[in-house]
Amino acid sequence: MNPHILLLAAACLVFSQTAGAFEVGEFKSGMNREQIKTALKSWNFEKSIETPDTLMTYDATDNAAARRYLFIFCNERLVGFDQDVPGSFRNLTTIIGNYNTDYGNPIKILALNNVIGAGEKSTLSIFWRKFSDIIGVRYQQMPYNEQLTITNQISNNCWQAPR
Repeated sequence: MNPHILLLAAACLVFSQTAGAFEVGEFKSGMNREQIKTALKSWNFEKSIETPDTLMTYDATDNAAARRYLFIFCNERLVGFDQDVPGSFRNLTTIIGNYNTDYGNPIKILALNNVIGAGEKSTLSIFWRKFSDIIGVRYQQMPYNEQLTITNQISNNCWQAPR
């Protein structure tokens, strides 16, 4: 086979894997923390918490919007983004149906049950592959509320995706 064709095919494969990096709104994998903070200024979140590898922004509990974004960093670059959506079984089944249509069968399903201070917490997480990215949905049912999170992750050398 012609080495130029082989090189071109390899370059196309690498480009298609890189082109699959997640982009949700103005947040793109690979951004650094300062770029994320700059993009967040127009979102007007009420609170934020930072750790060395995360940045969480959220609204106060009495805010009807109830937004929560979690940005996860590896080597100072964005590798994961979680966004809460209204928690309900109906929303869960809608998201799962849409992702099954768009991405096919899931690559991983986790079902967990834990005891927490307020009682029992049940978690269902389902992940699909989108090019080189992982997209998933996590539903948690706790004694007094439900939480539904959409997650976007890319492979990285800090932790194994999906998680």
